[in-house]
Order: sequence, then structure tokens, then C-alpha cells
Amino acid sequence: MTGTTRRNVLGLMVAAGASTLSTPYILQARAQSAPEKMRLRLDFLATIPHVYFFAAREKGFFAEEGLDVEILEGNTSAQSIQQVVNKDDDFGVAGFDALVQGTQEGLPAKMVMCNFRSTPNVVLSLESSGIETPADLGGKIIGVRAGSGPTTMFPALMARNDVDASKVSQLNLDFSAFIPSLLAKRIGGFVGFAPTQYPVLANLAKEPVKSLYYSQFGVVALSMGVVAHPDTISGKPKQVAGFVRAVQRGMKWTGENRAEAEQMLVGLYPRTIKPEEARIGLELLPKFERSARTQDAALGWIDEADAADTIALMKEYASLKIAREPSTYYTNEFIDSSIK
Repeated sequence: MTGTTRRNVLGLMVAAGASTLSTPYILQARAQSAPEKMRLRLDFLATIPHVYFFAAREKGFFAEEGLDVEILEGNTSAQSIQQVVNKDDDFGVAGFDALVQGTQEGLPAKMVMCNFRSTPNVVLSLESSGIETPADLGGKIIGVRAGSGPTTMFPALMARNDVDASKVSQLNLDFSAFIPSLLAKRIGGFVGFAPTQYPVLANLAKEPVKSLYYSQFGVVALSMGVVAHPDTISGKPKQVAGFVRAVQRGMKWTGENRAEAEQMLVGLYPRTIKPEEARIGLELLPKFERSARTQDAALGWIDEADAADTIALMKEYASLKIAREPSTYYTNEFIDSSIK
């Protein structure tokens, strides 16, 4: 390069605001300012309980943390965890029970925040069924789904309330058959996940819907949260902290802006989320965001005793053979304590 050519190039750089930085430094600065692309795998098709993640994306909270997060629908908590373990996705939405079970099987993953610190497991019924307490389940036919979390913990609900489980007839049904079977009164109730199923049932039923929450009758357990691979946690702590903080903000925003959150969900998924269902579901979410022990704690923060209680339940009712220390399964290091 001749001296004249070099002077012309430098002149163009200065005119463009590049000062005298060399091209590699300019490219590096641009790369540092570009958002980090990350992937979040849901535990199911997008639905009301996932509103926090969509709020974090749609309201720009991820972007403010320098993140460009792709939200992908999933199938089960187990699949979501496996995607994280395979490093196909950076984060996964999963139940704490599924995480503990997966860790027993040697899968490396850890929960970095818990969105539902009080289990949404529930027995749903119609008012005419007369189910108000666990004792009322005796003599009823209750729909269950083999292998699901609510079904696995149903015996715990019975035992905690001194109900003879043999007096309850359990009918194994496909997930999609629960609500039609109840509306047709072929069953007296079914075990389910309240924020997903209650809104649909309440919108369809011609009489009031009764909710018998496990948490109100002695079953203390952590539920839905975000998991990550240990390598992501140690290798990208800034990004993990930013992701967690953005979702915390998404939770807080949702609680303070339910009408707008409803419009957001329906706008994103008009074919699968109805406005009335979104409204009902969003009203339910605060019931599950905090446990009795975390009323004053930051959103997403996990209490060790809650984790220990969940593990104890799994040992007794879910055939958990390897039970490690509670802190093995989660970390609170990325929680922003100011977001409550």
C-alpha cells in the first residue's frame, strides 16, 4: 500500500468516526455490541404459564441484557432437560421433580430460577361433584395420566390427609380426554396442572369449577423453573445472570400488567390461547409464584427447605433412589434480590 493510499484509507476511517482504530479492533467492538443469541426450550406447547418468558422477550428485557433469545416449544420437562444436557439449547423450562429425577440418571443440569415455588398440582372438579377436601374423593372416579407429576404425587395428597387411596377409583386417561370426560360427568374429577387446565375448563363449564390444590393440603413441592447445563453456568455467567434477571422482570411486569399480558399472549398465539382463558390463567399465576417460605424473597429464589421437602416427597412416592443435598439441584447465585 502506497503512502497516499494509506492516508486516503485513514482519512475515510476518521470521516466515518473510526478515529485511528485498526480494522480488527473495529470488528471486535461491533461483535461485542451484538446481542448474544441463546435458545430457550419450553416444556410444552406455548401456553399461559410461559407468559414470563414471552414478556421478557416482547418487552425488551432480554435485549437490554444483550441477549437475543429464541423461544422454542417443547413436549415434556424430560425432553427440555435433555436438550439442555445435549447443549442443543441453552436453557430449558422443566419441573423441579423432573430435574431431580434426571440428575439421578446422571444428566448434568441445574435450576437457575424457579417460577412456580408452590406446586400448581390440583384436583379439578365441577361443583356438582361435591369435592371440597381430599376426604371427598372417596368413592369418586378420578382421571389420572400415568407418569405425570400430578399423578405421581396424588398418593402423597391422600396420605397427608389420611384418605384411604383404595377408596378412590383412578382412571388412566390421555391428557386431552380429561376435560371432555369431566364435562360429560364420566369422571368426578381429574388431577392436573392448574394454570394450563383450569382456564380451559372454567371457560367451558356451565357450573362453577372447584380446585383442590395439593399445596393447601400438605403437599409442599417446587414446580416449574429454568434449567441450564453446568458448562453454561460456569462458562457464561454474565449471560445466565442477564437471562434470569430478564425473566424476573418478565414475572414482575406480568403481575403488574395483566390486561396487556393477556393481549400479548393472544396476539402471539391466537389459535390456541383464547382471551377469556388468558385472563383466567393470568389471575391464577400469583398463587404459584411464592411458597409459604418465600413470601418476601426475590422472584425465582429457591428456598432450601422447599427443595428438601420436594426431594423427600420424591423419595417416598416417586421411587427416587439417589437423593443428593438440595443445593446440588439449584443455584440462587444469579437471582437479582431487588426484583420481588
